[in-house]
Amino acid sequence: MISGYAVDKATAEAACQTVVEAVKDRVSLPGVFAKIDCRGISYPGSAVVRSPLPTTPEVGVAASGKPVEPTSQQAQVTCQSRLAEAGKSGFIRFEKGSSPLLAGQEVLDRVAVVAKECSTFKIEIGGHTDTGGAADLNQRLSEQRANTVRDFLISKGVPADQVIAKGYGESQPLVNDFPNGNSDTPGQPDSPLREQNRRIEFKIIGSN
Repeated sequence: MISGYAVDKATAEAACQTVVEAVKDRVSLPGVFAKIDCRGISYPGSAVVRSPLPTTPEVGVAASGKPVEPTSQQAQVTCQSRLAEAGKSGFIRFEKGSSPLLAGQEVLDRVAVVAKECSTFKIEIGGHTDTGGAADLNQRLSEQRANTVRDFLISKGVPADQVIAKGYGESQPLVNDFPNGNSDTPGQPDSPLREQNRRIEFKIIGSN
């Protein structure tokens, strides 16, 4: 049983997969079967403190001593973890109030590599904005930015039918980016909290 606390769901899954990989290197006896239970890893947004993850990776060894091929469920967990890691390896930035990329091409290069290696899964590119400004404008902006990222990945060789762009606007903030209730006052200094909500997330949503 693995227990602990992670900053988010993707990190929890990555921690679980790290243990699975470690076990793979050590399970060599014929007939040995190891089961990794990660239900003890919690993260913000969990239903309960010890909420189980949606998957329980398992590692098996056949009688011959050779590792059993991972299930599609394991492969999905691994690919999701790799996508999350690549997506958070740097900062993806856009021109203020618009969708052209300002920075983060090297991050998307890493994401493209993972996407091509995980070609059996469909990937959603989720665009998110801060809560400043009009909600309808933020919705359109998030869609445009998600499509910018999709176009970039396709230009790097990711199949067009593998990646789907979706804008969430300001509907899923990670933090309250106006904690003092100042709203979006013209001339107000930009808050680092708002930067946390402006983001691109990569999520596996099914088989390709």
